[in-house]
Amino acid sequence: MAQRPIDSLPPGRTRRFVPITTLASGFQLGLTIHVITGKNPGPYVGISGMIHGDELEGLLIARELHHRLDPEEMSGTVMLLGVANPLAMEAISRNTPIDMLDMNRMFPGQPDGWLGDQQAHAIAHEFIDKIDVLIDIHAGGTFPWVDYCYVVNDEGLSRAFLPQLLYKPANPYPNTTVSYAVQRDVRCMVVEIGGGYQEQHLHVANGVRGVMNQLRYCGVLPGEVKRRPGQVLMHDLKVLRPRMGGLCVPHQHLVPGQQLPAGTALADIVSPYTFETLETMQAPFDDNIVVLCRNYATRIHPGDYGFMIGNGATSVPYTD
Repeated sequence: MAQRPIDSLPPGRTRRFVPITTLASGFQLGLTIHVITGKNPGPYVGISGMIHGDELEGLLIARELHHRLDPEEMSGTVMLLGVANPLAMEAISRNTPIDMLDMNRMFPGQPDGWLGDQQAHAIAHEFIDKIDVLIDIHAGGTFPWVDYCYVVNDEGLSRAFLPQLLYKPANPYPNTTVSYAVQRDVRCMVVEIGGGYQEQHLHVANGVRGVMNQLRYCGVLPGEVKRRPGQVLMHDLKVLRPRMGGLCVPHQHLVPGQQLPAGTALADIVSPYTFETLETMQAPFDDNIVVLCRNYATRIHPGDYGFMIGNGATSVPYTD
């Protein structure tokens, strides 16, 4: 990797602002990156959150890490990009409000494209290009609750977050942060944790614990890398999206990792005006693993993320 301007930074904390563009209001849009440089040399680890603006947990985890990490104990550098999509965060929106596009399908972006393209271009070249390891943190969003990790190109890094559930897709989404990171030979993974304003403090605490363990795995922090027994690797995952909109009324309280029999009714989609059931969402496999769920009656649009269910028949438990 070529010499980086941050290579010469002394141990301690700095904050970078990367300008992207000027909005119609005249305000400047850019990225705020916290750089924590360790006392000893080591890898550069980037931790990003809020690519999607309704996924607050990544920002909260980055904030706690900023408070907790001590440069005197570190080997290497940690770069924290807590808010990768500022306007989406402000609007509590998955997509960037000005172009209404999903920025995590636009990497590496381009400097003269849609606003999401311009933001992705800045993240690609001012953040991902400068690191050796990427930990990209996502959440379930405003209504759903999720808890699993993607395996990308470093299985040990994903396992070190200490999730119960891991997922290695046969066909990963294109044009994401991690697809670009893979092209750049950056070790990377994706965290999916929390959402739905459910037990937020617990999800943040688990997230900080997981990232700190990943930093031990990478050699940034000293100490033994913890293991979690009973981890499961899923190869088949189905996103359940309703055909009809209205109220999503769950049949029962679910927990990620819970197993369900074939045909289990998950939720009714109910008309808010006639109160009739328009659709009933059901577990799709013979052996089902809950990955993402809704546990409260919520508004739902046709095509929204309703539930995510893993196929237990093709899932493999780790034996070590």
